[in-house]
Amino acid sequence: MPHSAASRENRRARASNMRWLMSLAHMEPSPVSRWVALRAALAIGLPTAAGLALDQSAAAALVALGALPAITGDNGGPYRNRALSIGSTVFGGALGYFLGTLLSGHGLLTAAGMTLLVLAASLVGTFNNIAAVATLQFATYVIVGASLTSPLPPWLPPALVGAGGLFGLALTLLGWVVNPIAPERAAVALAYRKLAAMFAAIGTSRIMTARRDMEAAMAGAYDTVLVARRRAAGPSPRLARLAAQLQACTPLSDAALALARAGRVLPPECARAMNRLADHVENATPLAPGDDIAAVRQAGATALADALEQARPLLEGSGPARPDAFPALPPARPRTPWRVLARTYRPGPTTLRYLTRLGLCLIVAEAVARTLALPRSYWVPLIVVVVFKPNFGSVFARALQSCAGSVVGVAISATVLALDRSGVVSLLTVTALAALLPWSIRRNYGLFSAILLPILMLLIGALQPGSWPIALARLEDVAVAAAIVLAVGYLPWMRIERHNLDQAVATAMDTLAAYLNTVFQADSAARHDLRTQAYARLSDLRIALQRGLSEPRLVSRRALAWWPVEVALERVANAVSDSAWSLPAGQPPPDPAAVARLAETLQAMARAVIQGMAVPAAPVTTDTPALREAASAIEALRATLAGPGFAAEPGRVRPPSPTTQPD
Repeated sequence: MPHSAASRENRRARASNMRWLMSLAHMEPSPVSRWVALRAALAIGLPTAAGLALDQSAAAALVALGALPAITGDNGGPYRNRALSIGSTVFGGALGYFLGTLLSGHGLLTAAGMTLLVLAASLVGTFNNIAAVATLQFATYVIVGASLTSPLPPWLPPALVGAGGLFGLALTLLGWVVNPIAPERAAVALAYRKLAAMFAAIGTSRIMTARRDMEAAMAGAYDTVLVARRRAAGPSPRLARLAAQLQACTPLSDAALALARAGRVLPPECARAMNRLADHVENATPLAPGDDIAAVRQAGATALADALEQARPLLEGSGPARPDAFPALPPARPRTPWRVLARTYRPGPTTLRYLTRLGLCLIVAEAVARTLALPRSYWVPLIVVVVFKPNFGSVFARALQSCAGSVVGVAISATVLALDRSGVVSLLTVTALAALLPWSIRRNYGLFSAILLPILMLLIGALQPGSWPIALARLEDVAVAAAIVLAVGYLPWMRIERHNLDQAVATAMDTLAAYLNTVFQADSAARHDLRTQAYARLSDLRIALQRGLSEPRLVSRRALAWWPVEVALERVANAVSDSAWSLPAGQPPPDPAAVARLAETLQAMARAVIQGMAVPAAPVTTDTPALREAASAIEALRATLAGPGFAAEPGRVRPPSPTTQPD
């Protein structure tokens, strides 16, 4: 008997280790257009080729280094957002390089100045996602500018870096001239494609994932179109038509939710009709809604056929496009101005801990690099800054992935340096790798490191010529930097990472409680906003749990144990959403006191999670018919937290069964 128990424990440990390794090697789906790859190749390849032809490789390398942020800072979306994001990133890189050159050559003062600038940039980077990317480039280029020597006049390198950034930005924004609302059309088309995927998944085990994707796509489409509306200089018939097509999603998504509750597998004609609508929105293909309605009705999906009939005028654009199609959509929330953000921002304990950890890592990195007399020792703090940035995933996973990716990257660089005599091989290599960079950055950090490292090494090699032994020394730099990040910035603080997962679960519960408490009394616009916030917190929780799976066992076991709770929370959100949106017109909303009791139950469970206490033992019930589905989902959540497969107290988590693992 003890032997059998030990065997089971060993099998469980092996399965956990395999799951951990698979999470490190996991590749995120990342379709990238050929135009994006071509643009990245041109941004790096053209300056490098010009420098090779004119025998100005050092100047060309600086231009190419300036263009790199235009590639890594492009997160897609509307052109105005991309211009702001890429422009901020390019400005951060150029400013960082300029300040770095001013600091260079002063020994310990240079190291102290770099550390202070990096910490200041990291504080600004906690404002929002745009600031995070821009300040990462600033910190990176501060270190590069302070460490590289150049035969060029002191004012010229920062100017060349800035010129390269503007060149990359110009390449990115060429599409704005040709098709200014292409991103908005793509966002609305994606909502239709996710609706198609949801219709195809109804009645199968894929329905929750499909519904989650549909909700996210709908929220993204609304945000994209509404921001475009707010920034449009006057009436825009094309945007009005796009808004009408987005409005047409509402009856179709309502039909999808109703059919999902019925749970019957639908005929493929339903998904095909949605995909044809997506093609029409994105590529202006001919539309025949009458044929689609007839085919769907003949297939037995009467609810969808009725919804298509209701949306038909919006889809066809009967008559001229209406500039007033927007009033039916909720208003877009304006972006907080930078001046207001800077004046009102107060760093919390999480931000202060992050700055403390990063500062300690940088101090140790400088000390180790100087003590070991590493060649080109600036690589160590450079890698520390990039790996430790918290906005881009698990620090622990990135440290290991960086080491693995660097082995491949250094092998590429060393091979090129050993073979190249004329510079042509280096040119072809950086151009090909640059084309892969937009694809790799979203796939896996190890893959991104394997592609970015040789680009940096070959470009910097034009400023500081080296040999393949210098390239091999980068492996030592990466290993030292990763060890510093883990030993100084991660392992001593690991219990905080574990607590952050508990906090993310409690935050999602509190947000759902607020959603439930107000959704029945809100108008349609406010209801949409509340639903978006609730699903956004669930998305944050899923991301936190996915990152936690790649952490050491103290954290990964906790993340795995929270997965059935996340699934239960998602069902609560779906039940609340379905109950609110399916309330018949004219029927009074449920009694606010009954709603408040359910919301208080969610809040009590959130407090129990944070405090490590037992959840309430009383079953969750209600006498209000409109709330029965929500109450049932909340009871399932309570039972999950109270059941034998889960313990709320930190440190006493038992891994759930395989059926509760993430999708």
